[in-house]
Amino acid sequence: MKKVYTIILFIMIFTSTSKVCFSKVPVPALNLNCVSATVIDQESGRILYSKNGNKILPMASTTKIMTAIIAIEKGKLNDVVTVSTKAASVSGSSAGLKAGEKVTLEELLYGLMLESGNDAAVAIAEHIGGNVTNFIRMMNNKAIELGALNTSFVTPHGLDAEDHFTTANDLAKISAYAMRNEVFSKIVATKDISYGVSGQFKRNYTNINKFLFRVDNSDGIKTGFTGNAGKCLVASVRHKFGRYICVVLNSGDRWKDAEKLVKYATENYKFIKIAEKEEIIKSLFVYGGNSRNILIQAKDELFLPIKKEEKDKINVELYVPSVMFAPIAKNEIVGNLVVRLDKDIIAKYPLYSDREVKRKNFFDIIKDIFNYY
Repeated sequence: MKKVYTIILFIMIFTSTSKVCFSKVPVPALNLNCVSATVIDQESGRILYSKNGNKILPMASTTKIMTAIIAIEKGKLNDVVTVSTKAASVSGSSAGLKAGEKVTLEELLYGLMLESGNDAAVAIAEHIGGNVTNFIRMMNNKAIELGALNTSFVTPHGLDAEDHFTTANDLAKISAYAMRNEVFSKIVATKDISYGVSGQFKRNYTNINKFLFRVDNSDGIKTGFTGNAGKCLVASVRHKFGRYICVVLNSGDRWKDAEKLVKYATENYKFIKIAEKEEIIKSLFVYGGNSRNILIQAKDELFLPIKKEEKDKINVELYVPSVMFAPIAKNEIVGNLVVRLDKDIIAKYPLYSDREVKRKNFFDIIKDIFNYY
């Protein structure tokens, strides 16, 4: 393993699987015209800049990021959805849906994320959750799963409502997760579409996210605006080692604010390699399985953004259990590499099992006993 860091071994279970971790970040003067902002590196989850990143605020239609990822994970693009009267009559921005119209889930997702259709949000919620209330429960459960603990969803579209809020840091976590999904990232990067894998759409959809047209390598994600939330933006910009995820809440100029965040990250951070692709980090003993051990490894090359003065202050800690118990799936997350800058956690990378280990049945155990003796 390349020794670009000092590795400290902790034999313990690190239970969280979210890749996005946050620590205190000093705030330079970027002259942002917003209440709150954050830019993170998607792969490491490191916050590169934050202004009021933990301030609880409404998030308008950036809510639909969560709506979309749940729909993609729980539904099928070819699902045919009948638009209800409730969905067709919802106020605010619209994808132009009509009551009784039959539309594929794929088309609803494009109407949701490109046109910011509130009608599409309700139609999706009713289809996936059975009703909006159940779907909202799914949204909040997913937020908890991702570690977005300062987020509360009340609607699937983001129109102003009491107890509907997030933080820039939480929204960055949710967005970083969503952008790892190939279907989601394809949708939000689309500028114009009228035909998908489910066939010809009933209408053409054009992306209202101007950031896609303003910034090189931009590939998403979502705009938002309400009276209480102000102008909001979650933006994604590809770079050599992954993506920057920018969140701007309640901004006087969301496009320029997001551009400043990307420029700051690009000019102030360089990437160092933490691990090679499929590099074996450690062997773990397995009880009760058809294999006595598994190897834990990084699935891809791991890179960490750091400032020049931080290079000698980085420590990487291995968090894994002392033993594993069968069954274990191949590519199951079984530990984490956790990066500290001094005492603060600044990044976390999941580690995966290299093989499947099935649980032994009774006859396998008897056979092992005879072979032993």
